[in-house]
Amino acid sequence: MFTKLTRYALAALSLFVAKQGFAQWDAWYAASKTPHEEVQLIQVRDGVVEPVLISRTAPDQNPKYLLLLFPGHPGIMKLREENGRIVFELLGNFLLRARRHLVDVETATVSIDAPTDEYCCFEDHFRLGEKHAKDIGKIIDALKIRFPESRIYLVGTSNGTVSVASLAARLPDKIDGAILTASATVALGRAPYLSGFDFGQIKVPTLFVHHRDDGCVVCPYARARDISSKYGFPLITVTGATNPTGDPCQAYSHHGFRGREKETMAAILKWVKSRDVTETIN
Repeated sequence: MFTKLTRYALAALSLFVAKQGFAQWDAWYAASKTPHEEVQLIQVRDGVVEPVLISRTAPDQNPKYLLLLFPGHPGIMKLREENGRIVFELLGNFLLRARRHLVDVETATVSIDAPTDEYCCFEDHFRLGEKHAKDIGKIIDALKIRFPESRIYLVGTSNGTVSVASLAARLPDKIDGAILTASATVALGRAPYLSGFDFGQIKVPTLFVHHRDDGCVVCPYARARDISSKYGFPLITVTGATNPTGDPCQAYSHHGFRGREKETMAAILKWVKSRDVTETIN
């Protein structure tokens, strides 16, 4: 049985760990945030909400371009507010950690969480299905109420490209274009990713972005190059890195454009605004 002193010690230790955790979170968040961010909970079905993180230069900004970001696996941010802080998982994901490089006086981003009833799994069969498309359609409708003049682009990375490709095919009247970075195009186990997807269904302007040395087994550069060539999608090839680390399918490897975040986001914005393609980022 714990003594009273031991219980006090454990309580003090727990408080210290919590404070350290918050301090670490604050440092991570400060490195990626934009000048103004807010969480919006959007009801997509009865009893189901889908949280989104809106990132802008100012609270009164009415962006010309609104980029909806779909992060990589598992795509479950669990976005929320705690003790006055915006908190979410997957902060290291390429799109989430580098979102600040997409935000400017004309452009805002909306980071898309999984719907709350998919916090268990958010698997590809859902991403490729009609229910997901209807959910995102409702999110776009809600955003257009707030930002009626905004042009809507979908941006996915890795597993998030499964959502973006399917949504681009299913929601052509609601979006202005799609960007697929580090596309997941090879099946693995029970996950089909985009291995059987017909890219010919996509009729909106679409951009592929891929690191030439992406070592992730489900995201080979050669496959992205072949798809972009076959269907006439422009491709931005990224090269080089700064201290890539970790598993080849993780966010701080070539797969996550480590050390090329700013240049990659600048090239994406350039295409969104002008359709000019930076074919190679060295």
